Amino acid sequence: TELTDDISAATISYHRKDQMRTELKNVKKKLDDEDRAKKAAVLGDVVEAAKSLLTANPNLPYLVTELNAFANNKALDGALKQVKLLAAETPTLFISADEDTGKILAMAYAPKSAVGKGLKCNEWCGSLLQLINGKGGGKPDNAQASGTNVSALAAAVEAAHKFAMDKLGVPKTSVPAGSGDLKSSSSGGNKDPAVA
Repeated sequence: TELTDDISAATISYHRKDQMRTELKNVKKKLDDEDRAKKAAVLGDVVEAAKSLLTANPNLPYLVTELNAFANNKALDGALKQVKLLAAETPTLFISADEDTGKILAMAYAPKSAVGKGLKCNEWCGSLLQLINGKGGGKPDNAQASGTNVSALAAAVEAAHKFAMDKLGVPKTSVPAGSGDLKSSSSGGNKDPAVA
């Protein structure tokens, strides 16, 4: 809109202004289309990585993992849907940050069995709010939190692990390196750009 205002204020012919506005509109449309395509690709990559991780690591007592979803709400939600389909009894918190936008997002799911043990998603996500300088909400079985302190990503992952371990009375989960080409916060390398 700034460029559009500049064009409108310029002392050039109306015909040239109209031509420049049209060119600007086309460039903006192209950028928007590329952004939509990038987000769609991220969604697909993140969902596939979640599927691979869950298939390779059945029966985890809980799962806390960073996904390279650029804090994309739809991508994290798609990954949580895979949890509900493939590992419905695994309480899960996915977290993602985007340095470019300065946004960090966490989304959690917990089955009734975990909620009964005290692992409530609204409290799980709530335990991260101060760290990520954010806000959030939800229900005991589904919640999310978003914030602006992307530099607190590692601390938020550790806090999420601690919360789950305390509530469930289990040791820290570890996903072996290469499991589903995904690296949990407590494992080794990463082969897939969709996951960290």
